[in-house]
Amino acid sequence: MNALLVILLAQRSRGDSLSESFRNHAGSGRDEVLLGLLIAAALVAGLWAVARLTGMRRRRRGYRNPGELFRALCKAHHLTWSDRWLLGRVARHQGLRDPARLFLEAERWEEQNLGSGFALEFARLRTLRNRILGPPASARGEPPVRRTEAASPLLPRMPVPTFDLPPGSEPQHVES
Repeated sequence: MNALLVILLAQRSRGDSLSESFRNHAGSGRDEVLLGLLIAAALVAGLWAVARLTGMRRRRRGYRNPGELFRALCKAHHLTWSDRWLLGRVARHQGLRDPARLFLEAERWEEQNLGSGFALEFARLRTLRNRILGPPASARGEPPVRRTEAASPLLPRMPVPTFDLPPGSEPQHVES
């Protein structure tokens, strides 16, 4: 009988230890879930911060890609794909690393700078030039603008100051 009692007591103590272990680990399950949620939230916040910083850098940087700037200018001027292709050919012919310079420099559009390879497209290029840069100064009856050296961005050239006197307040000359 002693053996039977020992077996029964042993089974009871084994069941007690099993239920006790469940009671002890019941709170740790919630802690593990909470820790997992905190880690996931930290990862999401970190990814959001990285995306935000790279977006700000990209906006501040502006256009670093000359091709992207060229496409944006073509789109802003509502140019067709064939016009864009023609301007790309002109930029390649002139060896421009930044094809967007065609939108700024009128001398790039002159027939002597275009060469004989564009003889059939001169009329079309003239129309595009007028559309992008406006008519040339000679067509508007204005004297041509001479290029001068560019002003430094730190020290811009300012016009010479003048006196602006209201009418009727000319200085009086006093003789002594």
